[in-house]
Amino acid sequence: MTNVAGYKRITTGYTPRPLQAELHANLKRFNVLVMHRRFGKTVFAINEMIDRALRNQLKRPQYAYLAPTYGQAKRIAWEYLKEYTKNIPGADPNEADLRVDIPRPQSDDHIRLMLLGAENPMALKGLYLDGVIPDEYAEMKPTVWSEVIRPTLSDRLGWAIFLGTPKGRNDFYKKYDYAKSAGDPEWYAAMFKASETGILPQSELDSAKKSMTDDEYEQEYECSFNAGLVGSYFAKDLAKAEKEKRITRVPHDPMIPVDTYWDLGLNDVNSIWFIQSFRRRHRIVDYLETCGIGVPDIVAQVRNKGYNLGRWVFPHDVQVKDFSTGKARIQAFESLGCKPYDIVPRVGAKTESINAARMIFGACEFDAENCKLGLEALAEYQREWSEKNGTFKNSPLHNWASNGADAFQTFALGAGDDSRNSLGGDYYSEDRPMIAETSYNPFNWRAQG
Repeated sequence: MTNVAGYKRITTGYTPRPLQAELHANLKRFNVLVMHRRFGKTVFAINEMIDRALRNQLKRPQYAYLAPTYGQAKRIAWEYLKEYTKNIPGADPNEADLRVDIPRPQSDDHIRLMLLGAENPMALKGLYLDGVIPDEYAEMKPTVWSEVIRPTLSDRLGWAIFLGTPKGRNDFYKKYDYAKSAGDPEWYAAMFKASETGILPQSELDSAKKSMTDDEYEQEYECSFNAGLVGSYFAKDLAKAEKEKRITRVPHDPMIPVDTYWDLGLNDVNSIWFIQSFRRRHRIVDYLETCGIGVPDIVAQVRNKGYNLGRWVFPHDVQVKDFSTGKARIQAFESLGCKPYDIVPRVGAKTESINAARMIFGACEFDAENCKLGLEALAEYQREWSEKNGTFKNSPLHNWASNGADAFQTFALGAGDDSRNSLGGDYYSEDRPMIAETSYNPFNWRAQG
């Protein structure tokens, strides 16, 4: 229940469970809440957002529930948002834009509650927000918070509630660890394990254990950040690369051409790996992601890196015609002089390109600094979780990490052999080291158990 200035006391129909009520009472400006499956986090979050919005006295308050994708936001939260605002006088749900506007005649303005997706971060820029709820934050691109969401809160001194289940030690873990241990009065952290909340009956937990691996159960029900990233395709490969010191500072040799391998993703997100190949070894010197810009600007960014560019290797969908122009994207690259180029054929099943990536991993050295975002994408590329069946599907989760991982698969399928290299395999002698001698390594990849 809540009060709206100018209206009688109303009820949204929400009665919080004891643990939800405890959270509502303890929240600070920035909050990191780690919750087991079926805790009721979305219902909690939507009602917290509604209540704060109705109490806000600033002009035209705006709030956002943010899911990893726009489709997830609709599936997870839209029905809840409509349900818990239907008793509010004048509340106007807009199905097309996934928002509810609540008029405030006494202020001659309105409150806006939005559902958004994080798959295209650039589309979020320019907003101002009084509050934001990144749900399943562990599945979002790490820079979404620092580069996009955080600045939207500054003008209004807005708040944030990070929600989710662990997915390894990624940025969600870092934020939880900071909120828990830094002593920052603006931050609050809480964790709710299934074995402690009593929300799910023990018989259900016992049943789940029988059909899940230990890592799966620990992650999904016991909120373990220490379990290997469950469902990760490349966790073991990255752990091995770290152990063998192949994630390090990789020197770029200006005499060797740098080939580029691409993924032309959805929502104008493009990913490019920069790779020098010789003697069936691959020096991965750089990684680039772009969003919301056209082919000429992308090509300009690639060229501005200053590398001696070699082959341009594109996925099969570069030949798909753009609806607005009627031309294939490869024509735009050709017109800009992106030659020589190769187009990787479409494989029969996604598992083929994933397996190709696994096979080539052992022949790769990664520059830890230049490839940081690309390595994070490879680390978080994982199978999709099925809430319905309580297990993982045999297909990848389409989140921010998919773009970098797909570009790496373009590399695995399109690397070819050493004959493609204009300098040939003899350029590097046996006594010329392949790996930089340095202990620098900002990564701590954990292999899946």
